[in-house]
Amino acid sequence: MPDRNSKSRLGQSQVPEAREFDFLEGEWDAVCGFPRPDGSWGEGPGTLKATKILDGCASMEFFEGPYQGEIIKGLGLRAFNPKSRCWEHTRTDTSSPGGFLVWRGRFRRENIDLGEWDDDSGQRILSRLTWSHITGRSAHWESHRSLNDGKTWTKHWVIDFTRKETKK
Repeated sequence: MPDRNSKSRLGQSQVPEAREFDFLEGEWDAVCGFPRPDGSWGEGPGTLKATKILDGCASMEFFEGPYQGEIIKGLGLRAFNPKSRCWEHTRTDTSSPGGFLVWRGRFRRENIDLGEWDDDSGQRILSRLTWSHITGRSAHWESHRSLNDGKTWTKHWVIDFTRKETKK
């Protein structure tokens, strides 16, 4: 029988990179920017709560806020893969449940780009998620898409996060 008081084998063998998303743990207010059909940008408030799970080996997040003009609820799961030395992230939300694409990437110079191919209605789409401007109190996130194998990119969602004040 396993010793319930000991850390898991995975938790003991984590490499330093496995802590790079620790900044996201906690509760955040969000300002979400999204393109409107007329080409202008809309903006609205949102929230995010991220929690480490599985002895710190993974992070689960709950998001609520505007996407393409409607309020959605989303669930994300992120973990560092020590074999590939990459972050892996998947998500689903109320606008299009299921699908569970996996974005993969590494931190480089305080930023991380997570990318993966998507098949949306038969159209081949390259999707890139970028975290930047990360501090203890704030972070910036962008989502871009390419319909031409990465030759050009279109920004289609932007979120600025501010950590919620902790209650004393």
